[in-house]
Amino acid sequence: METTKIRNIMFFVFILKSLVVQSISKPFLEQKNVINLDLNNIHAEKLWNKTLVGKKKSLSGKKYSKNKNTAIINVNTEELKRRLNFLNQKSQIKILKYNSIVHASIESYLRMNKYIGKIISLSDFFFPMFEEKLENYHLPKELKYLAIIESNLNPIVTSKAGAKGIWQFMPETGKIYNLDINHLYDERNDPIKSTEAACRYLKFLYKKIGNWEFVLAAYNAGPGTVEKILQRSKNRKNFWELLEFFPKETQNYIPKFIAINYVMNYYKEHNIYKHYFSPYKYKIKETILIPIKQKISLKFYALNLNISYQDLILLNPKYLVDLIPSGNKLRLPKNKIFLFKSKNKFFLKKNT
Repeated sequence: METTKIRNIMFFVFILKSLVVQSISKPFLEQKNVINLDLNNIHAEKLWNKTLVGKKKSLSGKKYSKNKNTAIINVNTEELKRRLNFLNQKSQIKILKYNSIVHASIESYLRMNKYIGKIISLSDFFFPMFEEKLENYHLPKELKYLAIIESNLNPIVTSKAGAKGIWQFMPETGKIYNLDINHLYDERNDPIKSTEAACRYLKFLYKKIGNWEFVLAAYNAGPGTVEKILQRSKNRKNFWELLEFFPKETQNYIPKFIAINYVMNYYKEHNIYKHYFSPYKYKIKETILIPIKQKISLKFYALNLNISYQDLILLNPKYLVDLIPSGNKLRLPKNKIFLFKSKNKFFLKKNT
């Protein structure tokens, strides 16, 4: 018995040491009030810290860079105007316009070229899903860039105000859009479900406000704040004319959105490239949700399905604990389904 305990402890330490990959600019905050169901269970969010936090390592431990030339952090005014005009002509929201505040915001992002390199890597995983959901809701595809401003494409990040997930839903708004929150899981952390919720919320805001600048402002500051500002200033319907009346964060929000649109379309012209491999080994379309009939341990599934524990955690960020009760669903790679089905009875016996 003592030997088994020692082996379990050694394995636990080994798992934790192995889960080190790339860094993301916002620190992760640990979820509070989570019930520890078993001393052998691992708090899933701590694993996320280990999985996505690392100074200069990727999932493979190697840097990825196509170009060692110094990033070009400045852009000529006329050239920037031309490029923004080109993007705005293609845009469905028609707010990608030049001014000095936007110019400063763009150059601020360009100075963070390593951060942009990481975002590019993560976008390979998230953007195809974002674009599909936005298209399903008949929303402009460039709204996908909001997730960069909100969370740096980190599906479990928590703000000081309590907003959580890749689209930064507050608990109350999340519940309105059917994102369940309890001591076992938080669906604000689920990239797919939270993207569905974000699309519905953006659709609601546009129907209510009818102006994309103010819709984005409302996403940041709340529709109530925007309504009050518009009611007090009925003669001015332009965001930039009303800039001083918005909270400081919202004043920067629209310039950031325009800036990240520019940077994500023109990063190569500024000698910015991927610096790290994406931590996501599987694309979302290569995965499937499997119903769980009995309580399971993610660690146990990872071992028996021959899948990295960190990959399983990355695919299931909504779970706050390692032991998942029956009646839930687990996202697995499609290439593991045959193995899952062949071992399903074995899993049920082990977990009863």
